Amino acid sequence: MAVRTIFSMAEECARAERSGWHDFVRDYAPVARTLLIHYFPSLSPDIEQHVIGVFARAYANGCEWFRQLRFQNEREFAMSFRELVFAYGRSVARLPKPEISLDQFSEVVKDLPVVERQLLWLFVKGYNAQQIAPMMMNAEATANAVKEIADNRLAEVLPEASSAAFTVSARALMESAEQTKGEQCLALRTYNNLVNGQITWRERELAEQHMSDCFYCLDRYTGYQEMIRINKDREPLGEADVERVLRAVGVEPAEKKKGLFARLLAKS
Repeated sequence: MAVRTIFSMAEECARAERSGWHDFVRDYAPVARTLLIHYFPSLSPDIEQHVIGVFARAYANGCEWFRQLRFQNEREFAMSFRELVFAYGRSVARLPKPEISLDQFSEVVKDLPVVERQLLWLFVKGYNAQQIAPMMMNAEATANAVKEIADNRLAEVLPEASSAAFTVSARALMESAEQTKGEQCLALRTYNNLVNGQITWRERELAEQHMSDCFYCLDRYTGYQEMIRINKDREPLGEADVERVLRAVGVEPAEKKKGLFARLLAKS
């Protein structure tokens, strides 16, 4: 039996083949659900319909999303899927009014080392120290210390800001960060090498130097780490739920196997 890979799954999905879509929904519906609930909590009451909405978007126009997709490994596929989920969520969920702008956040994190900026950006995204520590392979106490520094600086920059200013502003800050992308921004391949330790000290130094001044890469790199953790923790969707999503999206049902009597009649 041939070994199925993320590449063969994607190829089958691009051809609208049921086998690929079955595996895609089974493995990534839990990821879509996690991301939607975390970043678009207003969708939670109808979350299952919104999960279907994500896959319907990928299936639309003859599976165009898959036909245009390019990736080198499963982590890069996960990042593309993350973008798909965010595109859907942003199209249906209202953006909360932010309390802090990217310029103001820049003032809060000035002089902080890049690792501390990464930790704080994950706090902004709504994670707590216990969740951040395994994502960034850092001590929980370190994450808490960074949050305390940031809270104090926020009080200096914006005395009127609420205690939830960071998380309330998260989506607006992330969208602003995405708009700062430049030609020198890091490739996903570089993030992968950083995570795996497959990089020279000089290359690491240059990458971290860039991230310390680039909110686009700060957001992308922490998102990369976040998706690794979400994929590690995911539980595959149950078979009945997979079938429910496939039917709703419009994937062709599986052909029923003919019984012995029907096969004998066909041969006669």
